[in-house]
Amino acid sequence: MDKFNSSISQDIALLLTHYAYDFSQASISPLGNGHINSTYKLSTPEHEFVLQRINHDVFPQPVALCQNAQLINDYLAKQKLLNEYPLQVPKQLLSNAGDSAVKVNDYYWRLMEFIPESHTLEQVSTPEQAALVAQAFAQFSCTLSDFSAEKLTVIIKDFHDIRFRMAQLTQAVADDHCNRLAQCQYLVDFCFEQQAFIEQVISISDKLPVHVTHNDTKINNLLFSRASNQPCAVIDLDTCMPGLLMHDFGDMVRTCCSNLAEDDTSTEEMELNLDIFQALIINYQNTFGDKMTPLERESLIIGARLLPFIIGTRFLTDHLNGDNYFHVSRENHNLDRAISQIQLYKLVTQAEPKLRELAQYQLTKAS
Repeated sequence: MDKFNSSISQDIALLLTHYAYDFSQASISPLGNGHINSTYKLSTPEHEFVLQRINHDVFPQPVALCQNAQLINDYLAKQKLLNEYPLQVPKQLLSNAGDSAVKVNDYYWRLMEFIPESHTLEQVSTPEQAALVAQAFAQFSCTLSDFSAEKLTVIIKDFHDIRFRMAQLTQAVADDHCNRLAQCQYLVDFCFEQQAFIEQVISISDKLPVHVTHNDTKINNLLFSRASNQPCAVIDLDTCMPGLLMHDFGDMVRTCCSNLAEDDTSTEEMELNLDIFQALIINYQNTFGDKMTPLERESLIIGARLLPFIIGTRFLTDHLNGDNYFHVSRENHNLDRAISQIQLYKLVTQAEPKLRELAQYQLTKAS
């Protein structure tokens, strides 16, 4: 194997002995820009793979995480054979012992199929791209609507539970381990002032049906075909578990509808792209059809507000706690992210009457 400038190179060499491939001429390079796991492209003269070290601080049940992905992949692969699922299903490759995750020293790893002639995109630039994103993630969860979510392990408890996230922020404020509260007190105060919205979220969440949701529906968790520029696979199933459709839709709005990157500091220049929002909500609802209840349709607008708010509070909590969860690359990186997400929450809140018009337009069009 080519030398890889990392302290984990010996772990990788040991890991690869668990798989029935010839890695004697393998090369490895970083892949993607995820916040949590360490992901690499592994290439041999005959094959290409995705190699991933799972962050066990964020995902304390790495074996269950991989087992969830295996259950989902198996189900989707069967549906694809029946022409009920249009996208490719990237495989997790099993070890010689038949395991989807292999522990080497302190970490669990997994080896996955690399889809050739594919690429990822980092941001949505047109309503047409937004339509493709909404269709692909809706196809994923809609196809899984007949798969019992109860079969999946809850990988991160209370992942999108606003009560839990506000409790975390409350504790971080009380502790203020890093003496960072003074610089962001105004942002903390704003978050706690949103109690009416928090109660609205709690009320509707308790009434919605549970689905298998992706929970990280940004565009770079889709693979696009280089030949057609159409989505060809949904990837990064780490947070797939029982959830609500409004969470997945809200995360699409959060990651697709702002003109700025998640950590851009030019928040005064942030704009909400209503054309992209319209493409998202039309295509997400149309792809689900009657598998989405009227209350779920209504909840999508709440989700559009919720996800920027809840991710903003998570970035703020991590900043106060000393940047223990999300990868950071500069001072106050998580604070910058929090400011950006709360600004997006404000813009979505201000635009809510217009967003509801677009949602009502969709319901009229579909009828």
